[in-house]
Amino acid sequence: MAQNKSFSKNFLILFSGNGIGQLLPILFAPIIGRLFTEEDQAIQANFLAIVGLISIISGGRYEKAFVLPAEKSKAMNLFGLASRITIVLSVLSLGFYFFRDQIDTLYENGKMADYMIFVFVAVPIYGFTNILNDWLVRAGLYKSITTSGIARSAFVSLFSVLFGYLSFGASGLIFGALIGMFVSVVMMFISARDSLEFNLISKSGMRDVASEYRDFPLINSAHAFTDILFGQFILYLVMTREYGLAEFGLFAMMTKYLGASMKSVGNSVGQLYYKEASDLHAAGKIVQPVFFRSVKLVLLFAVPLLILILLAGPVLFEWYLGPRFYESGVIAQIMIFPMFINFVVSPVSGTPLIYRKQGMAFAFSLVAYISGIAVIMWGSLSGLEFYDTLKLYAAVQAVYYIWLFIWYYSLIRSSR
Repeated sequence: MAQNKSFSKNFLILFSGNGIGQLLPILFAPIIGRLFTEEDQAIQANFLAIVGLISIISGGRYEKAFVLPAEKSKAMNLFGLASRITIVLSVLSLGFYFFRDQIDTLYENGKMADYMIFVFVAVPIYGFTNILNDWLVRAGLYKSITTSGIARSAFVSLFSVLFGYLSFGASGLIFGALIGMFVSVVMMFISARDSLEFNLISKSGMRDVASEYRDFPLINSAHAFTDILFGQFILYLVMTREYGLAEFGLFAMMTKYLGASMKSVGNSVGQLYYKEASDLHAAGKIVQPVFFRSVKLVLLFAVPLLILILLAGPVLFEWYLGPRFYESGVIAQIMIFPMFINFVVSPVSGTPLIYRKQGMAFAFSLVAYISGIAVIMWGSLSGLEFYDTLKLYAAVQAVYYIWLFIWYYSLIRSSR
C-alpha cells in the first residue's frame, strides 16, 4: 500500500510538470502554426532528428544505468563516464558543418546546409539533458524534473513565437528549441548539484563501471541509436526526398503536437516504472503489479484521445493550428492506432533493460524499423499517394507495438 501511494505521488509530481510543460506548447500552437510554414516545421524536425541521432548515444547510454547500482560511488563514476563521452561526441559533431553540402544533397532540398553549424551547439545541450534527467530520477528529485520541464517548454514556446514574429523562419524554431533546452539543463544541474559527489569519480572507477555495464553502450546504445536512425532520421529523410518538405511538414506538425502529448504522459509513468520495477526485481519481488498499474494509468489518457482523433482529428487541427494544417489531422487519423498502442507500451519499455534483454529488444526493433522504411520506399517507388503509403506504414508499426507488449509481459511472467 505504501508503495502504491509513493508511485501515485511521484506520478502526480511528474505528470503535473509534464502536463503543464506540454500544455504550454499547445497553448502557443495556434500562434506558431500561423507564423511558421509546413517547410519550416519540416526543416526543424529534420534538424532535431540529426541532433537526436548523436545526443541519444552521447553518454554511451551509461546514464540509463544510474538507477541500478546501490553504491553511490558506482553511480557517480557512471555519471563521470557519461559526461566525458558526451563532451567527446559534442566536439566530433562539428563534422556536420564540414559536410553540410553533402547533407544538403542527401535531402535534395537545398535548405539543410545552413543549419548544420548548430548541431555542434545542440548535441551537448541535449546530451546533458538526458544525463541530468536520469540522475534526478536516481536521486528521487522528481519535483526538479517537473520544474525544469515546465521552464523548458515555456522558453521554447516564448522564443519560438518571438523569432516567428521577427520572421526568422525555420531558424526561429531551432533557436527557440535550443534556448529552452539550455535553460532546462542549467536548472537541472542546480537541482542535482547537492547530490553529486565528484570526489567519488576516478579513472579506475570509470573503467570498472564501463566494464560492468558494457551492455549499455554495446547493446542499449545501438538500440537507442537505431530508434532515432530509423524512427526519425531515415523516416524523415525518405519522406522529405520522396514526397517533399511540404508533405513531410504536415506529418511533422502532427507528430510535434499529438505525439509529444502522448510522450509526456508516457515518460512520466515510464520514469517511475523503470525505477520501481528495477528495485523490485533486484529484491527478488514480483514486478507484475507495477507493470499493470503503469499500463492502466496511460490507458486513462489514451482511450479518450483515440476517440477524439478518430471522430474529429482534421477539424481540430484546422481550427486550432490554422487552415494549412487540416491535412495534419487527416494524417493523425491514419497514424492514431500505432500511436495509441505505442502510448500504452512506452511506459514499460524499460523492461528489457531490467531483465538484461537489450539484445533481443534491439533485434526486434531493427526488424520493425527496416520493415517500416521499406514500406515507405516501396510506396514511393510504386507511385502510391503519400496517405496510402502512410496507411501501410501505420499497419507495420501497429503490429510491432502489439508484439512488444506481449514480449514485455512474457519477461515479467517468466521472472516470478
